[in-house]
Amino acid sequence: MKILLTLLPTLAELYGWVFLCMGIGYGSSRFLPPRTGGWLAQGLFWVGTPLTALSFIVTTKIAGHSTLAPLLAWLGMGIGVGLAWLWLQQYPAHTRQEQGSFLLATMVGNTGFIGFPITWRLLGQEHFSWALFFDLMGTLLISYSAGIGVAASFGDRAISISKLLWHIGRNPTLWCVGVGLLLRQHPLPAIAQQGLLTLAWLMVIAGLIYMGICLGEAPLKLQWQRILPCLTIKMLLVPLLLGIGLTLFGVTGPPRLGMVLQAGMPPAFMTLILADVYHLDRAFAASLILTSLFVLILLLPLWLVLFAG
Repeated sequence: MKILLTLLPTLAELYGWVFLCMGIGYGSSRFLPPRTGGWLAQGLFWVGTPLTALSFIVTTKIAGHSTLAPLLAWLGMGIGVGLAWLWLQQYPAHTRQEQGSFLLATMVGNTGFIGFPITWRLLGQEHFSWALFFDLMGTLLISYSAGIGVAASFGDRAISISKLLWHIGRNPTLWCVGVGLLLRQHPLPAIAQQGLLTLAWLMVIAGLIYMGICLGEAPLKLQWQRILPCLTIKMLLVPLLLGIGLTLFGVTGPPRLGMVLQAGMPPAFMTLILADVYHLDRAFAASLILTSLFVLILLLPLWLVLFAG
């Protein structure tokens, strides 16, 4: 509890920063030209997100065994999907499209645009590599492989294996991850590293604004009997089980907290994009993401109390 009281100003700053950026996007969505969101999405896909990945990989110091973080991300995905599948067996969704959105939301979290600033601020730069590998080698790969597979399976738009592999292979962020790992062998000057880091954070801000724009444009479907179980699995049970498991294996301190924080992030914004592309329940996906932001406010202090020590 003492740790929580110490970090309350930091949490308030984080909440304010994230909600300000998304609020700008949400509030401006009604006044922007119709294609603004699409342009920004293309810019983030081809430039913003790859640049963020490259910049963080080049400038982040790898701490301890943080390269194991992707395994924890995949484990969290498996737990989330398993619990979601069990729930849907007992309480089936109304449509296959809603079922697909439910499963997607429990698979991957927003470990980038929201997870990065939270873990950076709470853990510090020296432990940030845990969050970085969790996102780039875990969440990102899951989103563009299993995530697309689930969306295609439950949507009404068929996709072949070859086309699925093409979508994965053409992702510029995955290529930038490889380039960034190669560039680490040849350290850049300090001014270049600082410039890359500044650009990366600007792209994070742009991503949050884009999320706000899309949420402002998307219809909502506040079905609490569906939203609450989904968010309970994704944002409460998965990080709690992961945190307990890490504790049993002797992992404590910032690495444990970092993995719990990343596992407990709101559903990834990719769920809304995939719902749109593969004709899943877009309104349900948007409602999940919007609601999860307020759930995050309640759960972050819990993770600090349980796993910060």
